[in-house]
Amino acid sequence: MAIEEIPIDSGEVQENEEAQEIIEASPEPEAPEAQEEPEPPAPKRRGRPPGAKNKAKPKPRPPPVITRTRSRRPPTPEDSSEGGEEYEEPPPPHRRAQQVEEDPMRTVAAEMLHMMQQQNRNRQQARMNKYASWFPQSYA
Repeated sequence: MAIEEIPIDSGEVQENEEAQEIIEASPEPEAPEAQEEPEPPAPKRRGRPPGAKNKAKPKPRPPPVITRTRSRRPPTPEDSSEGGEEYEEPPPPHRRAQQVEEDPMRTVAAEMLHMMQQQNRNRQQARMNKYASWFPQSYA
């Protein structure tokens, strides 16, 4: 059996009779399912799907209308149209500071908080002193 050379540059496709005979003589595969590879899923397309609707942007809501209530204070004497009678409102009574007994639970909580803060400060200072002892500053 001789190998037949086919020139690459030639535009004509030469069919080899021997090759055709070999192809015709080869048995067809019994199970085409086993040899066929499942097709990979199609890559997802970018952008919006074709059935998507073009929704218009909603219009912004108008800002709420603020209605100011009338002042509850009576008008000052200068604003009143009655010039003869002057109405003076007595000053509002001073609220006396009510002496409320301190809640013992609040006192205990405040003392506890103070103790915990002091403990934290002591711990930080001890840590700083410990690290300072590692690196003495002798070149001062």
